[in-house]
Amino acid sequence: MIPTIWLHGTAVCGLPWSERIGGTWPDLPGHGQAPRARAARVEAYAEALIPDLPDRFVIGGHSLGGMVAMQIAARLPERCAGLVLVDAPLRLPGWLLRGLGHRLSPAIVRVPGPGGLAPIVARMSTNRALRPALRSVIAATPPKGLMDAMRAALRFDGRPLVGQLTMPVLSLIGTSSILTGAADRAAFDNVKLFETGHMLPFDLPDAVADEILTFLEGLT
Repeated sequence: MIPTIWLHGTAVCGLPWSERIGGTWPDLPGHGQAPRARAARVEAYAEALIPDLPDRFVIGGHSLGGMVAMQIAARLPERCAGLVLVDAPLRLPGWLLRGLGHRLSPAIVRVPGPGGLAPIVARMSTNRALRPALRSVIAATPPKGLMDAMRAALRFDGRPLVGQLTMPVLSLIGTSSILTGAADRAAFDNVKLFETGHMLPFDLPDAVADEILTFLEGLT
């Protein structure tokens, strides 16, 4: 069985999408016990994770974690047997880039900060039973780690990476997500759509696990 590595999104470390998926769930830089990356860029996040990867692996990620997974897969195509993207935008939408911007990230981290953002982000999930856990992990995110993650996502442009992703790719997208859109749906051949938003792996964990496990079975 090929080892699998799953990368969480911004501020949601330590919360696997489904126990059925198994694999390894490392903390992204600046989250949990992981030190910050050398720079607030997806490339630096990838560099921090690569030394701990096995010789052969499947990697996947949600949101920012998907961006990092893309970067790793593009950098190590001969070692990456498969890539799973879970509502991971190739590029954040223009309205968000214009409205948030790099300069505003530090202000958001200070006010409302992780604790203030926690209930807002948790309410994005339709899985009401999971909202308390989401609030808890988001509120516990180190402020500087949150700021780095926001900046890394804002700076990321994965469009040039698509042609370098020579391994099988599974892309799971929420149809009402505010972060992914038509370009993301058209980027890959194997795209599965779900009637939910950006918090897809928490909203529909069983459906996501079904698709991921089917994909993994096809790689062996």
